[in-house]
Amino acid sequence: MEKKKYSIKTDFTMLAILLIPIGVAVNFVGGQLASILKLPMYLDTIGTIFAALLCGPWVGAVTGALTNVLTGIANPVNFAFIPVNIIAGLVTGFLARKGMFSIWWKWILSMLIMAAVSIISSAPIVVLVFGGVTGSGTSLITAAAMAAGANIWAAFFGTEGIFTVLDRVISFVICWMVMKVIPARTLVKFPIGSNYLHKKSQTK
Repeated sequence: MEKKKYSIKTDFTMLAILLIPIGVAVNFVGGQLASILKLPMYLDTIGTIFAALLCGPWVGAVTGALTNVLTGIANPVNFAFIPVNIIAGLVTGFLARKGMFSIWWKWILSMLIMAAVSIISSAPIVVLVFGGVTGSGTSLITAAAMAAGANIWAAFFGTEGIFTVLDRVISFVICWMVMKVIPARTLVKFPIGSNYLHKKSQTK
């Protein structure tokens, strides 16, 4: 069987383009909820991950970038984190292309990879640009650790190491639950949707 070829152009189908604003809206709502409640997580990449899972890395990257551009209008801090959300979309999309969401242990590994990439990419921004505190729920915990005498880098990685993994687990679980209720005839219309069809057939 000939291996399926992917490209930036083929990723941006009409359905994929329509999914982008939905993903941005989901990110916005999740991020606002986390911000208002001062939760020790972000919840602003759920739409990015969902778009990347179904449509590939480039659609995920655009969803992530547009999210931070939109939220940055209200909170300029988010402009600095545009690269982090773009990277989240790219990494998730490339993992999806490689079939890293075909079995439970690969899901777990992918979530850990996603968390690690997010922590590493955001660390210089949080520590060097904002001094470890951005006003988010996790930053409040980081600030408390710094006040207790912890080194700024140790405080950041100690906090983010726990809560970023939790954030990615929650985000992936939400995406997985939504994907489970999408009919196979609809799922196959997305650029990478066919990768999940065998899981559909196993549950019937």
